[in-house]
Amino acid sequence: MSNTFPDTLPLIGRTALPVRFAFLLADYPRAVWEGHPNNGQWCQFWLQRHQMFRDFSEALTDGCTQLADANVEAAAFQEWFVPRVNFYFGEIDTHHKVEEYHYFPALAQADARMARGIELLEGDHRTVHDLLLAAHQAVVALGTVIRGAPAEIAGPALRARDGLAALGSGLGRHLDDEEDIVVPLILDRSEPVLGIG
Repeated sequence: MSNTFPDTLPLIGRTALPVRFAFLLADYPRAVWEGHPNNGQWCQFWLQRHQMFRDFSEALTDGCTQLADANVEAAAFQEWFVPRVNFYFGEIDTHHKVEEYHYFPALAQADARMARGIELLEGDHRTVHDLLLAAHQAVVALGTVIRGAPAEIAGPALRARDGLAALGSGLGRHLDDEEDIVVPLILDRSEPVLGIG
C-alpha cells in the first residue's frame, strides 16, 4: 500500500494502538474473543500461530542465556537451537507474506477504515524483517564461535540473546496490535463474509 496515512506509529516504542487503528476493539474486547460464535477455524489457527511465535521467542532467548551462563554444553545447545531458530525465522517470513498477499487485501476490502491499520501492520512487517536480519547475523556469529572457539562463547551467546529478544519484543508488540485490529473485524463480520475462512 502507498503511504496514505502519515500518522502511523512506529513499531519500536509503541505501547498501544489509538482507536483510529483498532476501531472495533471497544465493541469486541479480548475477553469476548474465545467464546464468540464468529471466532472460526481460521481465526483460531491464526491466533495459535501468533502464540507459537511468542513461545519460540521466549524459548530461543532463554536458550541463549543458558548457553552464556554455561548451563548447557555448546554441542547440545547447537543441536537443539539450530532447527528451532531456522524454523522460527522462516515461519515469520512466510506468515507475513501470506498476510500481505492474501489476508490483508481481503480485510481492507471489507471496511475502508481497515486501510489505516493494514498500512500500519505492513510497516511493522518491514521493521520486524530488519530485526530478524539483525538477529540472524548474531545467530550466525554464535554458530561460528561454537564451531571454532567454544571457550569464547559467552559474548556471542549474549549478543544472539539480545538480537532474539529485540526481535521478540518488536514481533510481540506487532502481534498484539495486529490481533486488536483484525480479530474484532472477524468477530463483527465472520470469516465467510470476509472471504478468509
